[in-house]
Amino acid sequence: MSEKEKPNFDKLKFLFPLILVIVAFAVFANTLDGDFVYDDKRQILKNPLIQDASLYGKALTSDVWAFKGDGSIAASNYYRPTFILWLIFNFQLFGANPFGWHLLNVFLHTGVCLLGFLLLRKWNLDDFTAFGIALLFAVHPVHTESVAWISGSPDLLFGLFLLASVWFADNFAKRYSSETNANHGAKYYLDLIFALVFYAFALGAKEVGILCFPIFALIFARESGKSNAVKLTIPFLICAIIYFIARYFAIGAVSHPTEDAVSLNDMIFTIPAMFVFYLKQTIFPLWLGANHPLRPNGSFDFVNFLVPLIVSIAALALFFFLAKRSFVQKIGLAIFVLTLLPALNASGFMFEQIVHDRYLYFPLFGILMLIVPFFYEICTKFFKEKSRAVFVSLIFFLSIPLVLKTFSYNRVWKTELGLWQDAVKLDPQSAFNWSQLGAILSEEKRTDEAIEAYNNSIDVRPTALAYLGLGRNFLARNQFEEAVFNARIVIEMPREKLNAYTLFQAYELETLALMQNNKSAQAEKSLLQARKSLPIYYAALTEKLAVVLYGQNRKQDALTELESARNQAKVEFLPSSKTVLLRLGMLYLETGNLNEAKKALLEYLKITGSLSDELTASDRKQALELLKKIP
Repeated sequence: MSEKEKPNFDKLKFLFPLILVIVAFAVFANTLDGDFVYDDKRQILKNPLIQDASLYGKALTSDVWAFKGDGSIAASNYYRPTFILWLIFNFQLFGANPFGWHLLNVFLHTGVCLLGFLLLRKWNLDDFTAFGIALLFAVHPVHTESVAWISGSPDLLFGLFLLASVWFADNFAKRYSSETNANHGAKYYLDLIFALVFYAFALGAKEVGILCFPIFALIFARESGKSNAVKLTIPFLICAIIYFIARYFAIGAVSHPTEDAVSLNDMIFTIPAMFVFYLKQTIFPLWLGANHPLRPNGSFDFVNFLVPLIVSIAALALFFFLAKRSFVQKIGLAIFVLTLLPALNASGFMFEQIVHDRYLYFPLFGILMLIVPFFYEICTKFFKEKSRAVFVSLIFFLSIPLVLKTFSYNRVWKTELGLWQDAVKLDPQSAFNWSQLGAILSEEKRTDEAIEAYNNSIDVRPTALAYLGLGRNFLARNQFEEAVFNARIVIEMPREKLNAYTLFQAYELETLALMQNNKSAQAEKSLLQARKSLPIYYAALTEKLAVVLYGQNRKQDALTELESARNQAKVEFLPSSKTVLLRLGMLYLETGNLNEAKKALLEYLKITGSLSDELTASDRKQALELLKKIP
């Protein structure tokens, strides 16, 4: 390259931030017209904790799935108050319109890419190397699950807030090491305060943040030496400990057993294969999906254990070798290892879901920080003056297939039917995938196809979800005995294999089938048994019991039951629990108790005013019509 041409080429670096923002947004722009899919429907559309302002406090002090019960017990191991705040914020802005949710997810990803680039430049990494890292990260198809799926936002929030925390920690480290700041005041500590605040938000976005405080030690060690690094890292360690304690009180344990979890023995023998899976997804992201066919390996197997172990050791040795070359690469290794490590704990996952693309979202940034600078060094060594041109050309060459794959795979996440049809193609031996496909086919009234999907699921591995889905479809076809049979299979499963909400749904299915088959006495017996087994759903089950009693013309008994559940109805989070008040209003009105009818109906409208599901909307309309009949 001539001296005359070189400055023109160098001018390109001033466009890097703009190019990065445009590309990061554009590659995921085709997700904006996507629907709510998978967990979105429950965590957003059926979650009163993010919809009702009076429940925000409960939402921020409970696990993310607390809305499935009455808040008295944890429904999951996930305590993510930052994520809950994000859901509340989005719901206030967009309600049940998915476009806005998707738009902000893409903005989050774009922000992570830009902030990552700026942080690398802040650490004096060459513009072209920093751009190469950020661009490959921006367009990588492994991110689709995190960006195109609204409920994948914890990865984006975690990445953004951790990078922001590192930014301010680096500012503080530089100030601290400067002799001119020996006599500092309160203003001097603002960077440290911001670093801790953003770290707290990162912790609240994803539990993996607990392991990330050593990253700050590396930053402080670079500027102030190892002795000061330990002292300066202590506030971040304390922050992580405080979050851990808050999480303990929120979920009531260090960790709850995962339903259908992987055993400790199987986890140990599966870690190498999981690690190799994530390496493969980094380098060759050809097969992407909501669920992957990797299964736990419980023995000293040559193909499934020894070979992946050798590959893992070799890869880690290479990464540690690269990490010695620069500060940025050391940070890259720390980010990669610390944020991926929890994803290798297979014992915390369900048998068929031990790996997911989304677990690689932020670790990918770390591995690129390790590898890309090394390739730039090679270009510099072999191509001299043309090194930048060769390097940038190489980055764009690598980006093109990644962009095409990402843009194509984004479409899979647009609809739930498309998502699970793709999932069963990738992993046809997944009972979970077939169950999820059966659920969406049921929603679309494609009953015969749904039954086939659920039978496929059971053929692979019998699960409660598959039997429930099968029973619901038999009910839709008025095959009541078959519906009760499948519900009973779930009800009689060992309690350690069921979560409370699944058991509730099984009793609900059995009751509906018995009622529609004119077996109200058996339905009553089932509900009484359910209410005894599931006190956290007392109001929701009582509402169904009242309907059964009313159908037997036992109106006074129905009224008595509803009155007994009135207070509990206000505590439980299920929309059907609130229906107790609607039923009370209807019965009071029917028996001529107009004042009590009005009170119950107004109370129902008050506590359901922020709920957005279709069934509640229909019930609210009915409540308003009934109020018009009261003078």
